[in-house]
Parts: sequence; structure tokens; C-alpha cells
Amino acid sequence: METNERLHALDAVRAFALLAGIVLHATMSFMPGLTALGFPADSSQSTTLQTVFYVIHVFRMSLFFFIAGYFSHLMFHRKGTAGFVRDRARRILVPALVGWVAFGPIAMMLVYVSLAPPVNGTAVTPPKGLPLSHLWFLYYLLLMYAMTLIGRACFIKWLDRSGKARYRIDGWVRSLVHGYAAPAVLGLPIAAYLYFTPDWIMWSGIASPDTGLTPQLPAMIGFGTAFGFGWLMQRQGDLLYVWRRRWALHLAVAIALTAASLWIVGHPESVTLEAAPFMKLAYVLCYTGAMWHWVFGLIGSALRFLANASPARRYLADASYWMYLAHLPIVFALQLIVLQWPVHWSIKFPLIVGVTVALLLLSYHYLVRGTIIGEVLNGRRYARQPAANSTSSQVQAAAAASDEQQSASIVAELSGVQKRFGTTIALEGVDLQIRRGEVLALLGPNGAGKSTAISLLLGLQQPDGGSVRLFGTAPDLPGFIDARRQVGVMLQEVTLPADARSGELIDLASSYYPEPLPNDEVMMLTQTSAFAAKSYGKLSGGQQRLTQFAMAICGRPRLLFLDEPTTGLDIHARAALWATVRQLVSEGCSIVLTTHYLEEAEALADRIAVLARGRVVALGSVAEVRALVSRKRISCTTTLTSEQIRHWPGVAEVTVDGQRLHITASDAESVTRRLLAADETLRELEVTQAGLAAAFVELTKEAA
Repeated sequence: METNERLHALDAVRAFALLAGIVLHATMSFMPGLTALGFPADSSQSTTLQTVFYVIHVFRMSLFFFIAGYFSHLMFHRKGTAGFVRDRARRILVPALVGWVAFGPIAMMLVYVSLAPPVNGTAVTPPKGLPLSHLWFLYYLLLMYAMTLIGRACFIKWLDRSGKARYRIDGWVRSLVHGYAAPAVLGLPIAAYLYFTPDWIMWSGIASPDTGLTPQLPAMIGFGTAFGFGWLMQRQGDLLYVWRRRWALHLAVAIALTAASLWIVGHPESVTLEAAPFMKLAYVLCYTGAMWHWVFGLIGSALRFLANASPARRYLADASYWMYLAHLPIVFALQLIVLQWPVHWSIKFPLIVGVTVALLLLSYHYLVRGTIIGEVLNGRRYARQPAANSTSSQVQAAAAASDEQQSASIVAELSGVQKRFGTTIALEGVDLQIRRGEVLALLGPNGAGKSTAISLLLGLQQPDGGSVRLFGTAPDLPGFIDARRQVGVMLQEVTLPADARSGELIDLASSYYPEPLPNDEVMMLTQTSAFAAKSYGKLSGGQQRLTQFAMAICGRPRLLFLDEPTTGLDIHARAALWATVRQLVSEGCSIVLTTHYLEEAEALADRIAVLARGRVVALGSVAEVRALVSRKRISCTTTLTSEQIRHWPGVAEVTVDGQRLHITASDAESVTRRLLAADETLRELEVTQAGLAAAFVELTKEAA
């Protein structure tokens, strides 16, 4: 899916899971163990490729479904239920139906007719049920979306109206991730099911449910656990950075457990269905443990090494969906062509993979990327490239230009930033981007990490982990000084010479910039002309703040930090400052605003980032942040008193405005029904989404 801020590392992992499927299917004709199951037997068999198949199969779909669950929760809270359903119908349901019609019959024909010779004189019987082919994962994704939305709605309505259970679940997830038992705990449901399944083909692990529309329990349990855990993890996105720190450990354990699993099960020539109870238990624990350690290790290593923007990876990430949808007929056809060639598998296998990938990339670039198909699959349609400019280097240049354009819109960035002061965690795994021409409001209670984040962006402090970029430059690089000259800063606590005149201070600040605004223009914008000749120490608190604001904007900043800018200003001065902020934004300036006046953030901000306990607990537009919480505001005129209503279930707060009551409710539907039942004369009823203040309180309370 597309998000406002692209998660490059997770995009890379998702692309890897899809592209690994091409490699997995390309190994199948070379595997001696699958000949007994009716798959085509290439003239050159390979136990090496059989091992490659096994290892990929251990983790691939669990990894994919975890990423799917993570992105699904992110999208659900950005788009709401209706928007989520529309998007998933377009980008999952439509490709599933069209892809099955376009590619499924061809692939199945090649498998069950052309590529399946008789085994021991008996023809292979096609599996019972509708063949879903390699597109079964889309069908199961749709099932999981439906189950998650229905389950979530029922849980909130009947079991967790107050939201306390969700907070407890978040706490359990956090404890699980920070501990070391998570792979064992997450693998336990599917391990138990497989252990007690008498006819389980151990070598196959979680068998792909590629036939029939009846949900198959192994896939629903194993991959459903991955999807659900991804959904829960996204509520606390900073938890991913625990895996970033432990990526090497998880990969080492994954390799060891995979090796142990292979040693126990051996090779599948005999298609072992059963083993001694002790060996079966040892195998199932090693197998499911390896599965989850692979998931944690691969995601952690991607966060460690692939978190930055890359045009090539971006292009592959976009292309991978199409490549996986379309690859199977090509792979199977190529396997059929080379089946009896008197050539070693080490030549055939790379040839199949290479030709398949080349054809898929060419078809993606010329037939998909710039069409409605690309828009459906990628969430956007890229501009077509002229035929004359169709060389490989120009294709890469086009992809690079697209990504550079997006990167150029980011003026400052924190990526996986951690900062401690002794035992106090100021920031923990914070990701934040500031875009050109936007107001980003940074909200949070005292001690949430707002000032630390700003200090890091200004180069006043160094992070303990993660990276900081200001106009693409790190604080420890020589070019950072030039980057800082493009920044204006208005801090909350400032000490300036008391005997210096206001105009002199503005003039002094202007002298530090190469092309400052004329002082007269600065004073007109900030309404400081009237007291420019006054000593700073004799100015009122509001006049001092306006002087500081003038000093912050005098250098024509491309990025402006405003820390509680309207503290001490009267209504007219505040309105004038707001008007200047809007003018600066319209001219392309980016602004980071910290404020305790939530109506100020609501009036000015394009996006809101809520910090609590050193991590970002909400990020999005004002409407999106409000939508993250369930509170709504009910206004009505009623004969009931505020005291009668205050203690009703689902009521958070009641205020009185003349004859009208204003009720903040976590369960607006039940409160509204009770109001109508209790007062037949009720009138002027209005239910609206709660304001930013209510959302802020609930989000920061949740993080605590």
C-alpha cells in the first residue's frame, strides 16, 4: 500500500518475499522429492535446490502476512473502515479475480497436463476443489481483512468499550517483543496444530492452501497469527527497532534451527507423513521457531541496512506485485522447454530465473507501470517513457528521478532515532519526516521528547542510534553549516541582551544569513515596527515573542522551528502571527510547530505528530489523528442534567453551555440511544467527531 511516508525497509522486505516466490517455484522441477507427487522431473536433479526450496518455504509467507497485517493497520487508521474496504477491493480483490482468470488456467494447464507425466504408470489426479494457483495468498488476505474488521468491531462494541483491554494488549505485545520468547510464543499455535495432525507431511511445513475456497486451518492459524501480530505491532511502530538491534542474533538462530529441522526431517523422497512423537515434537518446535526468527531477523536487517530511500529498490518494490502475479506460467513454460536438455541444473536454473525476471520487468515497464493496471497494483500511475528513451539506463534514470523528486520534498528527517540521558529514554526508535511547504505540529506532554527531537534536527545534540538529516546532510558532515543557514528557530526560552533595541536584534540576526529579507519587510510581517526603537528589556512579553519571531524569519528560512510561538500574545497578535505562518508556507517554507494550544495546531497544521514517552504514538492529518480514537462529541438540548449523565457508561466528560449539553463519549451510539430513551423532549441533537484535544488526551494516556 501507499502511505504518506514510505517505509522503505518494509517495502524491501515485502518485495523480497514476493520475488523469493519466483525462485521457489523455479526450483520445483529440479527437486527429487517432488517427483513422487507428480511434478515434472528435470533431467538434472538437485538436492541443493531442494534445500533452497525448503528454506524459502519456512519463512516466506509468514513474513509476507506479517508485513500485510502491519500495513493494513496503518491504512485502516488513515483511511477509516470505508476507505480501507474500497482500497483493498481495488488492490487485492480485483487483482485476485483478474489474475486468476488471466494466469491461473495457463499455469494449472501446464502443471496438470503438460508437466505431469504418469507416475508408476498411473496419471496424477488433479487436486479436488477450485485451483487457486499461486494467487491463493490474495484470497486468504481478503479472508483475514474481513475477519479482522468484524472481530475488531465486535471486540470494541461488546468487550472493550473503554479501550482498557486494548491498552493491556499493547502492553503484552511490548513485553513480548522486548523479551526473547516471542518466536516460541508466536509459533506455539501452529506448532500445536501440526503436532496433533496425524497425516501431516512434515517436510512441507505449512502447506500452501492453493485449492478450494474452504479456509484451511494450517494456513489460517499460521499465517493468521502473522497477520494479526503485524496488525498489533503497527499500533506501536517503534517496536520494530528492537528487531533492528537484534537482527544478527535472530538470523543466527534462524539458520541454526533451520539446519536442525533439515537434519531431523531429512529429504522428502519418501514423503514422510509421521515420525516418532519425540522427534516430531523436536521438529515442529525447531521449524516454527525458525520461521519466526527468520521473520524477525529479515525485518531487523532490512531496518538496519535498507531504511534509506533507493530508486532501484523502490522500482523493484513497485514491480514485485506484478512480477509475482504473472510469473508462474512463464516459469512453468521455461521448465518444460529445458526439461530434457542435457545440461546441468546450475545452468538451467539461473537461466529460468533470469529469463523470467527479465520478461517480467520488461512487461511491467512497458505494459503495466504507466497504465491503469499499474495504478491498481501500485496505488499510483507513473508517467510513460517515450519509446526512444527505453534503454535500461534511461529506465533506471526515470525511476531515480521519481524517487529523487519525492526525496527532494523532505527537508528534514529522523530515522530510527534513539536518545538517552542516563537511564532516561528521551526518544526511542522515532521516525519523522518534514516535507517542503507543510506545517507539522509536534504535540506531546512535558517530557515526551519534543525538544530533544528539535535539538537533534538542529545538530545541537547527537543521537545514540538512528540517523538525522537536515536538507539531506547529517550533523557530523561539513555541509551541515550551510544547511543550518536555511533554518530559522524561535525557541520557547530565549535570553537576549536587555539593553539592545528590538530593531537592532533583528538586524543582527539578519547579518548571519546570505540573502535576508529587508528589515522593513520583516517588521511589517511581524508587526514589530512600532517598538523597533525600544530596548528589548522594556518590551512586554508579547512584544518580546514577536521580536524573536522576526529574528527567526528574517533569513528567508526554508525550514522554521516555532516552539510555543504564541505564548504571551494577545488575540490580535496571535492572529497576525498565524497569518504570517500561512504566508510563509504558501511560499514553500516548512514549519515545525510545538504548541500547547491544540486549537492552534488544529488551525495551522497540515500534519500532526503526537509524541509520548519518547515515541511517535500518532501521525497524520488533524482528521486522521482525531479518527484514531473512538471519542465523539454529542451536543443537545435536554431536560436531563449534567450530573445525571456524567456517570453513564461511555461518557468521558459533560459540559454545559447555556441550555445545551456537550458530552464527550467513547461510545457515542449507546449514549445517544440512552439520551433519546430518557428524554422524549430531546432536541437539537448533533453528533460529531471529538476534537483534537480529546484525541490528544486519549493517545497520550494510551502511551502512558
